[in-house]
Amino acid sequence: MKLWKKGILITSALLLAAGMMAGCGGEKQAASSASGKNVLKVATNATYVPFEFKTKDGKDYTGYEIDVVRAVAKEMGRDVEFRNIAFDGLIPSLQSKEVDMSASGMTATKERAEKILFAAPFYETKLAVVTKADSDIHSVDDMNKGQEIAVQVGTTAAYYAQDKGMKTRNFDHSSDIIMELKAGGAVAGILDKPAADYFVATDGKGAFRVVDVPDSKVQYFAFGFNKDNKQLQQEVNKAIANLKQKGTLNELHEKWFKTPLPDMPATAEEALGI
Repeated sequence: MKLWKKGILITSALLLAAGMMAGCGGEKQAASSASGKNVLKVATNATYVPFEFKTKDGKDYTGYEIDVVRAVAKEMGRDVEFRNIAFDGLIPSLQSKEVDMSASGMTATKERAEKILFAAPFYETKLAVVTKADSDIHSVDDMNKGQEIAVQVGTTAAYYAQDKGMKTRNFDHSSDIIMELKAGGAVAGILDKPAADYFVATDGKGAFRVVDVPDSKVQYFAFGFNKDNKQLQQEVNKAIANLKQKGTLNELHEKWFKTPLPDMPATAEEALGI
């Protein structure tokens, strides 16, 4: 009796496994949404106003880059699933293939391009310093005197501060830098210029100001992919090119920054000179 039951269990398990293999074709299938479209799994760090952040009710994502991602996905005929993670976890999540793409104000650099692929740039930027309106800091040279400078871990701002020998206070999110500046825990913070300008023009208006970083070269934000996912990189590049031609990217840029989209390199390779 026991042997008979055991035989049924083994047979059932084999049939179930065979059915699963038949349904999957022996390979992982792309995740699908309720609409039946393939889902584009996108990692973001939703603390970076005005690029990606949560809506007031905390139930959805918004921002310039979020809008661009959704426009790209629509152009590709796909739905989007955002995953909110720490900035320094973006590249590992791509390398482990937990997500398809990263979209989190990530600057395309040669160092990062050794680890991941980048899509065509969708935004150009440079670094800027945020400090209190009455601060003694009027240039980058004033920041290398032992004071703690707030930076976000893994960002070009953090690398810049490190190269300059600055004493830094490290944070996981750019919003934490703003909170630290408000609390007076750091004399200044280094951010990408659009984020700095946005904060000083809105929540920090009158209390904070922006200090230029003259030796900060123009850099580009771009979506990231696993090194093995060249097909998705090419599909996203095509979608970005189409959206530029249609004027959609320009409309989104003017919506968030009140300025037209500047001319940018057609590929990340062109932007990085590789």
